[in-house]
Amino acid sequence: MKKFELYWREVNIGSIVETNWDMRSSGDISFKFDYLAKPSDNEHLADFIKFSIEDSILLGEGVDDDDLILAQEEKEKKFLDLIVDTAADWYILNEKGEKNIILCPIFHEDDEITWMMDIEATESLSS
Repeated sequence: MKKFELYWREVNIGSIVETNWDMRSSGDISFKFDYLAKPSDNEHLADFIKFSIEDSILLGEGVDDDDLILAQEEKEKKFLDLIVDTAADWYILNEKGEKNIILCPIFHEDDEITWMMDIEATESLSS
């Protein structure tokens, strides 16, 4: 099992233990960033994590209510700066401290997470 620290910019979101790898990695996260705190140190990031968990629950349930899907898509627009990451803001550090850029992770209930390496960005980082 691989272990990582997940970051968004300078914010350490938590420690990840990879439990499954395929095209995407998944595992469990122990949050260091308290996204449930009121007020949060970073309200926008906290709201995104809550949205991501809610969205993954709905997708997992196979929701086919068009109004609900449209409402989720509207909510998602508020977080495009976090989702469409052009500045390599999302990254993980492995146990050796090596930095790997990832695409925006998906947070799930029960402290689960899914992420995918941004191989192109990581390769340009080491060039």
